[in-house]
Amino acid sequence: MINVKRAEEIYESIHNKLKGQEGKIVAIDPDTGDYFIGSDTLEACDFGKKKYPHKQFYLKRVGARTAFVVGAL
Repeated sequence: MINVKRAEEIYESIHNKLKGQEGKIVAIDPDTGDYFIGSDTLEACDFGKKKYPHKQFYLKRVGARTAFVVGAL
């Protein structure tokens, strides 16, 4: 299971490094603190899977509160 609290802490610590990347997806490995940026979730996870093939990643859209909204608007 992903440690969401730790992943959010990592995001907060790197968000200044992500300026200019708004709208892209960041895939965070809460165990190592490594993160991978892609134009979409597939690309970000592919970058992460190259280094950590068996890991699960916490996904966040840079500059937004969430990566996705599910349900009717």
